[in-house]
Amino acid sequence: MKRLLIMLLACVALVAAGCGGDDESSSSSSGSSTKKEDTSGSGSGAATTSDTVEIDMKNFQFVPKDATVKVGQTVKWVNQDSAPHDATDEKTGQFKSDQFAKGESYEFTAKKAGKISYVCTIHPGMDGTLTVTK
Repeated sequence: MKRLLIMLLACVALVAAGCGGDDESSSSSSGSSTKKEDTSGSGSGAATTSDTVEIDMKNFQFVPKDATVKVGQTVKWVNQDSAPHDATDEKTGQFKSDQFAKGESYEFTAKKAGKISYVCTIHPGMDGTLTVTK
């Protein structure tokens, strides 16, 4: 099951990378807001693209709903809906984004292993689970 999930996440990452297109013709910095939250306090630097797991927000759902990342990997939520969303860990408080609009994103770098349940506080029933492994 774990291998299947890893393969699925790898496929999603490949598809997302292939769908990016040429950044010069899209709104790279002026129309897109990427917010990165690093809660380590260690100044370990930004994660590279290969260390990022993307979760889409579309049809008022997190896709995939359940994701697995390793400590040190970055999770990037991308809003694909016309309505604003947020991503908030209400139980452990490891991350809380501001609301962001279609095409914008929010990033969080996982610092410790465990299971994180998160929600969009704007839309009841829009929830997901992030499993962080060592």
